[in-house]
Parts: sequence; C-alpha cells; structure tokens
Amino acid sequence: MIYELSQAGQRHRTVAIELDGLLRQVPAVYHPTGALVGRMVTEVVFYAESWLGECPVPVAIPLHRPTARTDPRLVVVDDLAERWVMGFNVLYNQTPYRITGFYPT
Repeated sequence: MIYELSQAGQRHRTVAIELDGLLRQVPAVYHPTGALVGRMVTEVVFYAESWLGECPVPVAIPLHRPTARTDPRLVVVDDLAERWVMGFNVLYNQTPYRITGFYPT
C-alpha cells in the first residue's frame, strides 16, 4: 500500500471506530514530528456536547497509544493494524466538550 505524505511527513490512515453501535471507517492523520508527535487525529466527523450545550461544528477525536492499563473498550485499530486509544474530551474555542457520537451527515 502507498500512504500519502503531507506536511512535515504526516501520514494519512483510516481508523475503524464504533460509537453507539455504529461502525465507521474514519480518515485520520498520524504525526511523526511536531507538537503532536506520535499521535493521530481523526477528521472532524464527531458530535460533541458540554454543559453549555452542543458544539456548533463537528470535531476530531485525538488518538494516542494504549498503555497496559487502558480499557480495551477504548482501543481502535487503524489500517496498519496499529492500536490507538480514543480521547473523548476536546476543546473548541476554549470550551471543553465531550464526544457523544458521529456528527449527522
């Protein structure tokens, strides 16, 4: 397989993510350098809410490497069979939100 390289060597991948019984293949970008080194960020396809209400735009899920104590229900696998942990807390305009599902299409 050929993987497209973008800015600063970022690698485009696909991650299988299941939320509320719905499984989707979500594009993501792995960052081998820079501020997000060793992490992956999905495209903005998720719905999020906070105590202030719903986020006005779709958001991305940050992914990081699992540890020995990671809950296996939070682990997802990319198209290279590498394991990642979903992070459900995101910021938008300095407001904390929690991922609750896929953004309606």
